[in-house]
Order: sequence, then C-alpha cells, then structure tokens
Amino acid sequence: MNITDPIFFQSWHQPEAPAICAPGIDLVTFGKLEKTINNIMRRALSLGVQPGQVVALVVRQPVIHAAIILAMARLGVVTASPSAATLPNGLMFDAIIADRDHPFLAFKTIPADPSWTMGDGAPLLMEKVPGGTDFCRICLTSGTTGDSKGVALTHDMILGRLQRYNSAYGPDLPKASRIFCDMALGSALGFQFLVYALGKGAAFFVRGNNPENTLRAFAFYRVDAMVASPAALAEFAKDYEKYQCRHTFDVIISSGSITSRPLADRVRSRIGAKIICDYGSTEASATASAPVHMLERIDGAVGRISPGIEIEIVDKAGCMVKNGQEGIVRVRGDHVANAYAGDPEATAKFFRDGWFFPGDLGRITTDGMLVIVGRQDVILNFGGEKINPESIEAVLNKFGGIVDAAAFGVRNDLGIEEIWALFVSREPIEESLLRRHCAQVLAPAAIPKRFIRVNELPYNEAGKLDRLRVSQTVN
Repeated sequence: MNITDPIFFQSWHQPEAPAICAPGIDLVTFGKLEKTINNIMRRALSLGVQPGQVVALVVRQPVIHAAIILAMARLGVVTASPSAATLPNGLMFDAIIADRDHPFLAFKTIPADPSWTMGDGAPLLMEKVPGGTDFCRICLTSGTTGDSKGVALTHDMILGRLQRYNSAYGPDLPKASRIFCDMALGSALGFQFLVYALGKGAAFFVRGNNPENTLRAFAFYRVDAMVASPAALAEFAKDYEKYQCRHTFDVIISSGSITSRPLADRVRSRIGAKIICDYGSTEASATASAPVHMLERIDGAVGRISPGIEIEIVDKAGCMVKNGQEGIVRVRGDHVANAYAGDPEATAKFFRDGWFFPGDLGRITTDGMLVIVGRQDVILNFGGEKINPESIEAVLNKFGGIVDAAAFGVRNDLGIEEIWALFVSREPIEESLLRRHCAQVLAPAAIPKRFIRVNELPYNEAGKLDRLRVSQTVN
C-alpha cells in the first residue's frame, strides 16, 4: 500500500472536510488536496523528475511542502526535507525542488512556485502505484551533536509505525479529529503525524503566520490534539498568557526531551491536563511513552516500552546487565531501521547484531519503566572526572522558576575546562540560591562555575537540545 492510499480514500469520503491548515496562510480540503497532489505529480514529471529518484525539498510554505511530499511518495520519488546548511555524509540527491535560495548548490535545482498546484486535478494514470517495501522518504536525524544522518523509510515501515501510535499514546489520540503538530515536516515525527492525521481523516494543523492566528485557530476549529517539544510547549504557555487563550486540548504529546515538572504544571494549568511524554528516535519511532504524572516520581523516566518494541540494557561488551542496573540502551522491533542512507561507517557504529544503539544510557525498573540517565556522547571530561551534563540539567530544572536548562563545557582564560549553565526562567533567579540548590545534590565538580539566564535554548527541528549550538553561545 502507498502511504497516500488512505488519504485518497478519505478524499472520497469527505471531500469538503479540512485536511491541512496553516492559519492565516492556507487551508485545503481533502478533495482539494487530492487534486493538488495530482497536479504536482504532472508538473514534476514534466520537469524531469522520475520515479526512483531521490529529491530534496526546500519549500517554505508548509501546505505546499506537505502536498509535494505526498505527491512524490505517490509518484515513487524518495524525498527528504533538509533544514541545515550541511547534509549527512553520503546523502546524494538527483535534484532539489526549491521555492527559495538554498546552500545545496552541487545538485540540480528545480524551481517550485504556486503554479505547481494548478490544473484540473484529474487522476494520473499509473501502471503501478509504488508501495510496500519501496522507499518513499528519508528522514534526517536530529543531529544533537552536529552529526545528522539520513534514515530511509519504506511505505510499509511508515504505515506500521503509525499503527503503533494508536496504542503508544493512549486512547485520546485515535479519537482526535483535529491534530496540531509543531514538529517540522523534515523531522520523522512531523512527517509521520502528517500521514497519520490525514490517513484517518483528521485535519493536520501547523503554525500559522503569527502566534495570535495560530491560537485563534485552535478554538475556532476545536483542535483536540497537540504534538510539540517541551521547548515549544513553554513558548505556547507564554502565548496563552499574552493572548488570553482559553482553548484546551484533550491530549498533548510532548516529544524530543524530558518534560520538567514545572513546565508540565504550567502546561496542564493552561493548555491541557493530559500530557503524554514520548521517547523515540528517527531510527525506531515511538519507543516508550507514558502520561507525564506517571514519570514524575522517577528522575529520567521516559515511559513504558511501546508494543512491538524490545529494549535491553547492556554493558560495553554487549552483555545484558542485571535488572535495574544502568548501562547502554539498545532497541529492536517492528519497523526499526537497520542502516543510515549512504553512510556505512555510521551504520556499523549504531546498528549491530540486529539492534539499534541510540547512544543513550539507561536502566529498566522492576515495574518495566525505562529510565534514561544520559548519553554516551555528551559526557564531559574534566581532568579525568566524567560528568553527565544531563544530570546537571535535571537538577537545575527542579529549581523553582526555571523551565529549561543546558549545561556545557567552556575553556577559561587559562585553558581550563569549566562547566557553565544556561537557563530559561520567567523571573530573574538569585544565583546564590541556585548555587546552594545545586550543592545539595551535585558533586562539587559538577556545580556550574557560571549561570547565564537566556530567553530560550537552541533546539533542532526534532525538538531536541542542539548541544553544538549551546556550546557556541559563549564563543
């Protein structure tokens, strides 16, 4: 089956129902979306795009971007939507479809404009519609440390992952008829929720031309589900206060990083009482999840392991550790990728013996809760003493008033590595009180030498902290 087949079927069922909406920018119905996809397919073929090719999309307008993704998938063209200035190692394209300037000058550029959507919308006669084990999308990993990679997904892998959503996120998401997703279409989660929403006949909402129009659309269209990163949830909480928005969601999916208790309390009091926290990856999709209130009693808890997913905790030799002990997390299961596109070196590093190693350190509690204690590749080394910045961030996030934090290493004037911390707070924080709070929990070497208050922290399109940009903040 092609990922667009359920969407076309919904077009037959409810042609006048809203399908994709960017408030203040554009709204298309299911009937209009099907015709737009058909028109885009014809235009792409006329410009030399052929089934089997790999094409990058650099398209600003979100509704057109989504329609081109779906049109290429139906046509049999594999797409990716890069947002960074550099591409993963080994990832090559036959062309770039773009509506603006871009840095990927080594590849042929095919200009895209509004005329791509024009035409009579008649179905394109195809000898065979691609689907099943055919590849249709390359999702780029988050690249939290500056090293992004491409994960190629087939139609079957995508549809299988979406089926897991119906159980992994609880009973409210399957009932949702209007889903707002704040994840970029270039991310795995943003793309997959686009297909998930449309495939079940729900409208897919993205940010509009300004925050006020976006919030008004929530109430006007009665949007009942939200998918966003913790950083975005903090931003929406501010917007709710600024514009006095009273709309609430039946369910909120928080993904990309751990949702702190202060942030969860703020979101629950303003945006929606039910928050489902998600732990996953581009490579494995939804891996573990749970309502936020079930995670608050255990630091680092990310949820119960999703159906169809198996997780083990092992040591450096690949041997399982005792239940409850910390070690290296490895994942396998239904619809988990087994390679990176064009990058055999990274494939050999992260995919071994049928398992995917996401680079996380964790443990599994006796009652089956997955707890993430840090990452292998972000450990800071200070004179031989290993310090996990995420453990520092967890302590900072528990201080009253702080809603987000990031710890990182900086060399001082003498060339000695020091720990600094950025934090986001609604009000100024008394540094002496914050330092005393850290001293009660952290070892002396782990207490930041300097605290810097900022308006926001840098996150990538997958909603994960961009540690490379964090470290560049003070350079």
